[in-house]
Amino acid sequence: MRLLTLAAALLAACAYVPTEMRVMVEPPYYVATMSSTPGLGLTPIAEAPPGMKVRYRWTTDGGFFLTVSETTREIVNLGQNTVTEDGKLFWSYDPGGQGALENRPVAVTVLTENRKNGKEVARTEFALAWDGQYFRAKH
Repeated sequence: MRLLTLAAALLAACAYVPTEMRVMVEPPYYVATMSSTPGLGLTPIAEAPPGMKVRYRWTTDGGFFLTVSETTREIVNLGQNTVTEDGKLFWSYDPGGQGALENRPVAVTVLTENRKNGKEVARTEFALAWDGQYFRAKH
């Protein structure tokens, strides 16, 4: 019986082993006047435990997240807090409020969560900073 309890405890501990997480940023810089992209492209890269389906919880304290509709190709504003199942989204900002963002790093946090129970399995945080000409990721 004791062996079964130990085995169950080990399985439970292994089910939520933290995962490596990072975010690929493309292009490497962005300013709202660029017409080639709706924003800084952010793609989550996380190795989920085998058999686990994950989702990504995104938050920022400046600007907002965008996605491009697969069917209509429209740009959709997702706000400062959003959840995605996979794939790329974009970070952008209102050009009228750019001055306020230039004076401080903009924080971005991405949590990788187990879709089934919402438990966090990984986290990454980085800043977007104004370099005098563009916003760039500072990992």
